[in-house]
This record gives sequence, structure tokens and C-alpha cells, in this order.
Amino acid sequence: MDAAALRWTGLAAVATLWVTLGAATVVGGFDLLGRRPLSHLVSSSPAAELFGAGLAVAAVLFLAFCAWVRDRYPTSASFTAAMVGGMVAQLVAALVPIEGGGPQASRVHTVAALALGAAIPVLMWRFAAAQPPGPLRRSTGLLARAELAACVLGVGLSRGGVAPLAEIVPAAVFHAWVATLTLWPAGVTTQSKSMALNSRSLSRR
Repeated sequence: MDAAALRWTGLAAVATLWVTLGAATVVGGFDLLGRRPLSHLVSSSPAAELFGAGLAVAAVLFLAFCAWVRDRYPTSASFTAAMVGGMVAQLVAALVPIEGGGPQASRVHTVAALALGAAIPVLMWRFAAAQPPGPLRRSTGLLARAELAACVLGVGLSRGGVAPLAEIVPAAVFHAWVATLTLWPAGVTTQSKSMALNSRSLSRR
């Protein structure tokens, strides 16, 4: 797949998640303002196959998006590790249900979901840290702080008995980050990457 096609994989993943979430919610009669987390959609037939497939497809698309981001923007190994690790965790959460597979499957799903939740703010922070001073660094740094605030809000929502929103709010900020990188002007991107490479070269001398 060429770079032009890879560019849109992030937004394709976002669209996949929102469409399958909406469809699975309707099909399964899931309460987005209830106490059960979204993980239960993966195990609630008939919505399980739909939402699980959406999570899995989105994870693969996000991995392709990661490759495009690495090619277009200055990035670090820690960013790549966080994004790849997070998407692998999402894939595991999609394939291993929290209910119906026994206690071991439930533990695996829970650990994978927590790993995904932890990876997203880390990858956003590491991406922003790798950018040279300028509009992109400021914008992505702001989004990274917004993601951290959304995670804190999510903890409060979860404790308040609104578990689905506790997951949706941080996801929405992450999706805004994906849209920002996808739509960022190409000229500004090229200049930023050149500045970052020059800075690294000078620091090694």
C-alpha cells in the first residue's frame, strides 16, 4: 500500500470504530449511560461479532497509520513502541471476550484493555515530544494534555457509574489527534521533519 493510501487509514479506523459501536449498541440494546463498560459489547450477542470485528479491523488500520506517521513525521522509538503495543492490546481485547471464556479469558481481556488505555496518552505525549518547536508541537502537545485530562475524567465517570462514557471520552480525543495528523498541511510537515533531523545531527556532533 502506498503512502497516499496509508494516510487515510487512521480516519478509516476511527470511522470503523464509531460505525460499529453505534450499530452494536442498537443491535445489542446496550446502554451507553449504564454501568457496564464497552468491553461487554464484545461478549453480548448479537452485538459481539459486530463490535469485536470493528475493534480488530480498527487495530490493523491503526498499525498501518502508525507506519505512515513514522514516514511523514519525526518520531521516536518510544512512540512506535507505545502505538504498536496499544494496537496489539486492542486486537487482543477484540478477540478475547471479557465474559463467556472463563476467568483466564476475562483477565486477559482486562489486562489488554488497560494496556490500550495506558498506551494512548503515552504515544500522544511521545509524538509531541519528538516534534521540533512550532505549531505542530504545540497542537499535539495540547491534545496530549487533553487526553490526560480525558483519562482523569474517565476515571471519575467510571466511579460515577457511567462506564461507557469513561472509555468514549478519551477515545474521542485520540481520534481528534488522528484527524489532526492526517489533515496537517504537507509543507509544514516536511519542514518540521527536516528541522528535527537537522537538530538530531547537530546534537551528535
